[in-house]
Amino acid sequence: MHDLKKQTYTMDDLLNIMKLLRSPQGCPWDREQTHQSIRNNFLEEAYEAVEAIDTNDPVLLQEELGDVLLQIVFHSRLEEEKGGFQFSDVVDGIAKKLVLRHPHVFGDCTVKNSEEVLLNWEAIKKKEKGRSTDTQVLQGVSKALPALMRAQKICKKAAKAEQKPQVLSKAVDVLQENVRQLALAADSEQTEEQQKLMGQLLLSAAAVSGMLKIEAEQALSKACDQFISQFEKSEKQSDEENF
Repeated sequence: MHDLKKQTYTMDDLLNIMKLLRSPQGCPWDREQTHQSIRNNFLEEAYEAVEAIDTNDPVLLQEELGDVLLQIVFHSRLEEEKGGFQFSDVVDGIAKKLVLRHPHVFGDCTVKNSEEVLLNWEAIKKKEKGRSTDTQVLQGVSKALPALMRAQKICKKAAKAEQKPQVLSKAVDVLQENVRQLALAADSEQTEEQQKLMGQLLLSAAAVSGMLKIEAEQALSKACDQFISQFEKSEKQSDEENF
């Protein structure tokens, strides 16, 4: 039995705890895990941290950030055991990235505003990733992102690449046309075509959302909450009428 009870723990303590949990004298469950088996745990912890941010709950946020950190330590330990990278490499990598992508802070580059910071960031990232075309930049948007979030990010990057003024009215026209096309196909039995049209509709909605500087993922989440609230009111009203 390992006695690691302390008043206050450090990062080194956390790494040591993870090492012990994965050891033959540690926890059977922890020893069985792989990157794949705890993949969804990482997603769940990240979403719970985001929920703490959305609800403006700093106490909960502290706890959830700890859960996210555990996932990073866990995955790092799995790799270290295989002779791959370790946690210190993760820290080293992100520190180097931050220094490289902030030449206006750690170099001799000057910027006028946050917009120029983002332009520099994207240019440095493109060079860093070895992406020579804008298509490769779009392909670099993670497919693991929620589809609506991925769609908005792709639309944003595509608009930057085209370097053309974005016209909201034209984007809304495209959205309305996609609604019309889907409505025309609603009574058909061509499910693949309906799926395609629905995808185009959602993509165009993400594009409009981006032009309005609205996070589509958050907007939809709030709409879901409002729907549930309205549904609850309707249900209560129905119950009262039937009483």
